[in-house]
Amino acid sequence: MFKYAKRLQYPINIKKKDINMAKQLITQYGGIYYKKDIKK
Repeated sequence: MFKYAKRLQYPINIKKKDINMAKQLITQYGGIYYKKDIKK
């Protein structure tokens, strides 16, 4: 058995929330159905 640890290649530090950028990233990864995963 193995343990899966989801980590980035390098550490990040998020200073402030940017909702528009988050929506753009989700659409890039999730396609047009991203709104099903986001709670309003």
